[in-house]
Amino acid sequence: MSSPRSRRQTNGAFGNRKPRPIERDFSSPVPPQENKGPKVKTIADRLAEFSQPLLEQAGDNRLAAKGAMNVAILIWNAAIEGPEKIKEAKAKIAALPGSDAEQAENLVTSMIERKNELFPGESSLITNFVLTFKRRSTSFSVSTVNVNPEGLKTGNIQEIIQAKM
Repeated sequence: MSSPRSRRQTNGAFGNRKPRPIERDFSSPVPPQENKGPKVKTIADRLAEFSQPLLEQAGDNRLAAKGAMNVAILIWNAAIEGPEKIKEAKAKIAALPGSDAEQAENLVTSMIERKNELFPGESSLITNFVLTFKRRSTSFSVSTVNVNPEGLKTGNIQEIIQAKM
């Protein structure tokens, strides 16, 4: 067993008080980081930008913000899926408390125009989202399915799958 007295007599990490030479040179400069160009927006970034008017109306209320994101995703998916889904989205929004058919019509029409202006070629359906609020930050993650992958001419992927079967 070691004691303070025996440590003074040993050579090594605990007993030798002489500084050891360091073989590594810490004075060399840090290599510069490469600039990889502008950051590509993720689907969560695009959806957050698209739903900005609804989120502004929700204010600081967390529950209202989640509801606003649900409405934004409903409209986003309807804009991609076509006229029948747009009618269904208008009916669902009109059925919400404090809403009527005229408000739903105006909201859906303006948000679809916004989607077509901001992201005209976007064909990813939102399948799930998680909006998490923390003390000083908010995180947002999205799950999507691309209904019109590269190389396909039409958006109806079910017809293509059935034709191959």
